[in-house]
Amino acid sequence: MTEKLNIFASNVTSQHGEDGILAYIIETLGDSVIRTVCEFGAWDGIVSSNAYTLWHDHGWKAILIEGEPDKVKGLRDNIKGFDALAIERFLSIRGEDSLDAIFKSEGVNPAIGVLSIDIDSFDYHVWKHTGYVNPQVVVVEHNQNIPPGIEYYDPEDSVYLKCSAAALETLGREKGFRLICCTRTNSIFIKEELFDASIFPDATVSELFDYSDITPGVVFTGEDRNKYPVFSRKTGAAVKFLTRLKYRVSAAVKQKKKFIPPPPEVARQIRKMGMDL
Repeated sequence: MTEKLNIFASNVTSQHGEDGILAYIIETLGDSVIRTVCEFGAWDGIVSSNAYTLWHDHGWKAILIEGEPDKVKGLRDNIKGFDALAIERFLSIRGEDSLDAIFKSEGVNPAIGVLSIDIDSFDYHVWKHTGYVNPQVVVVEHNQNIPPGIEYYDPEDSVYLKCSAAALETLGREKGFRLICCTRTNSIFIKEELFDASIFPDATVSELFDYSDITPGVVFTGEDRNKYPVFSRKTGAAVKFLTRLKYRVSAAVKQKKKFIPPPPEVARQIRKMGMDL
């Protein structure tokens, strides 16, 4: 297949077409898909969910993890009468609040069909350190402002730029997954043994990426509307100065915008991975 899976994009509760894309993947794979989905942060089970249609409309079992008590209350109300488990927990990369540990403590079968990772922070590291939970399809958020030629992820103890689609592609390959689609903010992977080039694109992240949010030469965090510019390539001092000035003024004028430079450990990571400050 040469066309992008984005041609199947549609939304019920997803943000950028993930509902329709997942429906195509699941329908195409047929009975080989395990009818269990796990999503975190799940909010109330509906808002911006990539899992809602599976458990609500198609009878899938759902493991829905959310840390905010007010959201968990809505989540528990919304799943009444469905084969769904609401777990109130803030996810961590390791330890008793890691995804693997939660599945073990709750006695949940680790073999699942779809895993949706969307916590707007250390999504990369959560997937990296998940080994017991064994999904067939993974949906994980990337920073849509980082060009697909850059492999970047924040240090484990920091949240600034989060991670690039290219870094996720490499991680997925290491974990035995094939990248088959990029929506505006999510990378979608399938287990290598389920991949079939006649029904899924055999393409690189650069070919699959959605470029609509790319600003040439500049990367933004996307976190808390921070407009401090990170440069996607080596940049001269004068250009850096003028660009920073432009966005500093913009942040001052538009009060909802921030202008926060990266902490030292993130700055080191940014430079190490080929970007500039």
